[in-house]
Parts: sequence; C-alpha cells; structure tokens
Amino acid sequence: MENNVVLLDDVASPWTRVLEYIREKCNDFGLAILDAIGFDGIHEGYANLVAPDEFRATWLNSHYGDLLRGAFSAVVGSSFVDYRITLAKEKAVVRLADPKIRVVAKPETPSVPRPKLYAHYTFDTFVKGDCNSTALLACETVAENPGDKSLNPLFVYGASGLGKTHLLHAIASKVIKAKASAKVVYVSSRDFLNDFVAMFKSGCDRHKMEQIFVDRYERSDLLLIDDIQLLEKSTKAKERLFLLIRYMRSVGRQVVLTSDCHPAKMPQLSVQLVHSIDQCVSVGLDAPDLNTRIGLISRKSAQIPFVDKDREEICRYLSITPRQNVRLIEGMLTWLGAMHALNHVNLDLDCVKKLMNGSKEGKLIALTLESISETVAFGFNTDMVALKSKRQDSKASLPRKVAMYLCRELTSESLKKVGDLFNRDYATVISSIKSVQTLLEEDQNLARQVRDIRYMLGV
Repeated sequence: MENNVVLLDDVASPWTRVLEYIREKCNDFGLAILDAIGFDGIHEGYANLVAPDEFRATWLNSHYGDLLRGAFSAVVGSSFVDYRITLAKEKAVVRLADPKIRVVAKPETPSVPRPKLYAHYTFDTFVKGDCNSTALLACETVAENPGDKSLNPLFVYGASGLGKTHLLHAIASKVIKAKASAKVVYVSSRDFLNDFVAMFKSGCDRHKMEQIFVDRYERSDLLLIDDIQLLEKSTKAKERLFLLIRYMRSVGRQVVLTSDCHPAKMPQLSVQLVHSIDQCVSVGLDAPDLNTRIGLISRKSAQIPFVDKDREEICRYLSITPRQNVRLIEGMLTWLGAMHALNHVNLDLDCVKKLMNGSKEGKLIALTLESISETVAFGFNTDMVALKSKRQDSKASLPRKVAMYLCRELTSESLKKVGDLFNRDYATVISSIKSVQTLLEEDQNLARQVRDIRYMLGV
C-alpha cells in the first residue's frame, strides 16, 4: 500500500467554496494550477493544501497567496490563521465527487524518450572563430557543469544558420555521454507551444495532459528549447516558460534557450521572461569571419574532389567573399560537388574560379569593402578589430592603409564609405592611399605582399 494515498472528498469542504470565491479572479493558467491542488482539511486554523510538485507550490504562493488567504478568511472566518502547502511527491492528487474515502493508485510516470540528435553536431565538429568563441565556451561550460546558476538559463542568439542548433545538440550529446541516465529534452519552440496548448484543448483530460507536460519538462535534467522568438505572440506560453525556467533554476536543472536575436529586440517577450534571461548570460553568434570561413570550407569540402595541389588555394579563394551563415557555405560547396558529378569537370583552382564566376553562385564572389579588408587583415596576420581601431603602430596602421588603397582601387565605393568602414575621415583616406602608392614603389617586400593579397582576391 505504500504507493497509494488516501484522499478525502472536498466537494462539501471549505476548499470548494474557496475555489468558487477565487475562480473568477484567475486566468486559465491559474485555473490549471488550482485544479492540480488537493485539500487536506483545516487543523488548528491552518488550511492544508497538497501540491503535486514544487513548481506549482511556488507558483501558487507567489501569484495567489494573498487571494487564497482572503478567500479562506471569508469562508472559514476568524478561526483561519494561514494556509500551508506540502508536496505530494510521488502521490496522486485526485479530486473526488463521492464523499466517501477512496484509495487511488499512484499513476505511472511516462518515460522521457531520448532526443533525436544529429550525430555529427558535436563540439569537436564545431568550427571555432572570433565570431563564435564566446558562445562556444559558454556552451562547453554548461555541458561540463549543467545547472550552475551563473549560466542557468543560458541564452544563445544569432541569425539563422550560424550554429545555434549545432551547439544545442553538442551540449545534449556531451551530457548524455557523461551521464547516460540524464533526462535530456530538446524541442523547438513550436513543440513546446503544442505541448502547452494540448493542456487546454476541449474534451481532453486536463489533469492528465498537465501531468504529461510536467513529466516531460519539469522533470528533465537538461532542457533545450530552440528558437523561442516564435513564442512572442503566445502570452500564456511565455508565462509558463518563465515559471518553468524559475523552477528548473531553483532545483539546479539546466535550461538553454536560443533565438534569432537578442531578447532586447523581442518587444513582445514578457518582462518577466526577459528579466529571467538578463539575470544570467546571453551570448551571440556573428557571421563567420574570414578565418572561420576558411576553417568551415576546409572541413566541409573534405569529400569534394578538389585537385590536391590546389585544395588549400581553392579553400582560401572560396573564403574571400563574406557569406552570412554556414548554410550558404554548405550550399556553395554542394553546388560545386554537383558540377563535378554532372559535368565531370576537374576541380582545380582555374576550374573553380570559372565555375564561380560563370554562374549565379559567382555573384557571391563579387568584391566588397568587407571582403577586401578581411583579406588584407588575413594577409598581414591581423584582424578587422585592429584595422578599425585608433591604433597607429605599424601592425595596424600599414595594413589599414593597404586595405583603404585596395578598397578604392577594386570597388566603386566612395572614399567616404571607405573611411566609414575604418572609422576614418575623407582626408585620412586620401592620405593613406597616396602613402601606399609611394611605399609600393620603394618597398619590394610590401609590393610582393600586396600582389599575394591580390592573388587571394582573384584579381
């Protein structure tokens, strides 16, 4: 009998009248919480309530505590002191219509299925760069120590195709590998919304659907929700997500969320949800920089039959033009692979250049201020941060001048736009271009270095 619980009828009890008193003041979500609360009588002025879990006990106290006290005072009178909430834990809380005592068996908890993960989405296969290193480090830290309050919840944001889903799968894989018994839930925000809405569908057993929701989400050790921006228009789902995050954090269970932008740019997110995210860490993913693009293309083109002697140069050439996300890079490589398979072309450097320049894919190879500047920075073993900074040392000043010179020569952009890219005025750009023209005539090593950069740019 240890798995059974004795329940008392509450139809004729003060609890029934209390519910009638407060129902009209509750929203649908509040009613769903109240429907799961049991009543165990009044003892020495204290109303004894039974909650199925800590989540609902905490929510009831924080949202309806004063309302409950007022209702009990009105129904019970001056003998009422306060209410207490205990947790049923593994016991079932069931409301009975029969005034007789019933014995109700504990329901079985449905098992949590393993998430469907991409086997190749791991930390080892994630290409690290300046554009994503902070987000990668945060995700690796979470995977090694899930539940750490300083990173719970962790919020990862960035445009589509930059690797958010890859990082979520990598976290899940590492946690499961470290602890096979860990309950890991990975869902899209649409899945979360569908599970939430299912609790309120007409004709369904609300208590049963609520229990399924709790078993899936609240009892997980690691909860990963992708693209929460899709919840912006669902007020009740956002409220439930906020409560879920707060509960998971309170019991040391990890939550990781992703979105296509920073929460500050999602005005329809609830203030509570934004606050819970802002309390912890938000990390962003940017478009891949030149070094990251080279790494991505080198890794993802491993199965494409580029001519071996040209492979490094091909990867560098394909990396020159900025592509905003990994999917565009994968699409370009898939297209080149298809050209080889369909036309049996020999993918050496010249062939790749002709293919890229002779198709709609070739439009992506057009030179821009950004692609030229990144290539110059790469050629001088520096980065765009240095080129845009106020630094005047030779490691920043010279490549900055060369970048301005090549931007002016290889594009039709105005000198003002060139200056804006490097945070310099018109006069500085003119001076820099003249300076480089003089240096190229006097310094053969610099002239050779600039020729190499031109070669990288394909001009």
